[in-house]
Amino acid sequence: MTDKVNSIKSNGPFRLAFVTGASSGIGKALCRLLAREGIHLAITGRNKHTLYQLADEIRSHVNVVVYPADLSKQDEREVIIRKIHELSPDLVINNAGFGLYGEVVQVDKEELFQIIEVNETAVLDLCVESAKAILNSDHNGVILNVSSVGAFMPFPGNAVYGAAKAFVNSLSLAMDEELRGKGVRVLAACPGMVKTNFSYRASQGKQKSKSKKQKMSPEYAAEQIWTQIKKRKPVHIFDGKYRFFVFLIKYILPTRLVLRYLRKSMSKMYQDV
Repeated sequence: MTDKVNSIKSNGPFRLAFVTGASSGIGKALCRLLAREGIHLAITGRNKHTLYQLADEIRSHVNVVVYPADLSKQDEREVIIRKIHELSPDLVINNAGFGLYGEVVQVDKEELFQIIEVNETAVLDLCVESAKAILNSDHNGVILNVSSVGAFMPFPGNAVYGAAKAFVNSLSLAMDEELRGKGVRVLAACPGMVKTNFSYRASQGKQKSKSKKQKMSPEYAAEQIWTQIKKRKPVHIFDGKYRFFVFLIKYILPTRLVLRYLRKSMSKMYQDV
């Protein structure tokens, strides 16, 4: 697949999807799902080897181009933005993101700023430029930002990540209102805990292997996101138990009680870090 894809016909409801964070977890599951739907793909992530492995796997279904990049680095992000303008995808999924467990004052400040760079700055950058690319094209489009249930509350033990995801939700809702009449939808997907390497990285490899918390699979998360995209649902919290929990913390339970519970729960995940 060349960079010039305007003449390529898709079998799915979208012509071309651009997916960030595609080398693992939800991103990889999404790429497999979109490929099965017959949607051509442009994928990016930090792990070059894994990206090319994934591309080789799904090329039997669709055309794929690979652009390895670290979105925390502005120069590499600008390469991705140029590709978005060249390819003009009608589906952009901002999936890349990470967090770090621990109290804010105990986490290296540079790593905290990197969380902001990936989860906020890069999302804003790609949202704005993807929207411009769609507006300058002859087609409508969807931008979906992978957020988190953690966006709905202050999150002791993962504070900067939670704050960044709150930004993602607010940005997505505002941009969706601004752009929906112009043929661009901006959605926020809010999974809970997913069986990915997120916790391993967030705990810096020290998360306890035995966890009683049930996690959804990346494939389930990908299916939820795909359903949300098809329905054009602005914000979607996966799983009824998470929707109920968000309802409780927003409207029923005292904030102090919620913060105490979250801090205790999170401390079990990083107490050995």
